[in-house]
Amino acid sequence: MLIRAFAVLLATTCGAYADNLPALFDVTGVASDDTLNVRTRPMGGANIIGTLAYDAKGIEVIEEQSNWGRVNVDGGTGWASMKFLKMQPQSSLPEAQNLRCFGTEPFWSLNITQGETAVLSTPEGSDRGFIVGSLQAASARPEPYAIQGAGQGENITVVVSKEICSDGMSDNLFGLDGTVVIGGYLTEVLSGCCTVQVD
Repeated sequence: MLIRAFAVLLATTCGAYADNLPALFDVTGVASDDTLNVRTRPMGGANIIGTLAYDAKGIEVIEEQSNWGRVNVDGGTGWASMKFLKMQPQSSLPEAQNLRCFGTEPFWSLNITQGETAVLSTPEGSDRGFIVGSLQAASARPEPYAIQGAGQGENITVVVSKEICSDGMSDNLFGLDGTVVIGGYLTEVLSGCCTVQVD
């Protein structure tokens, strides 16, 4: 009986989507003349720091606590009620088709479409393209995930873990930690955050 009660408590605290986050959600069940409040803490009485439109789509929820989801809004992070958020199918790892990884010092971004391409952009140079495969999970473990590819005279490996990540430049938080290794004439290692993206 005690074990069952603990399991119910754990499910309530972690939420129904915890194992699938981060993922993309659409706002649902909000009247067209209303908005979904985003609060400082996962509770109804907490201060409102922003809102989501009644028809907002592709909102990334990075973690869940007591049926509240952490989202980014207005340059910061807060909590929205999961009662008004519906998960998009195949929008979490490893099924999510599109990922964006990015970092600072140096600034870089990598846009990935699984099974197709990855494009690395930096302020200093032209974009570099790679043909990539699909995300693969670690052997006998649910994560991290890795994706590999090849470009002109160089290879790329991206390793992604489900971990709360800060970009170091804003108050936003992200649900994935990413490391990019590029090998060719020189070896480059880039570290930053990743997000799932709308198709």
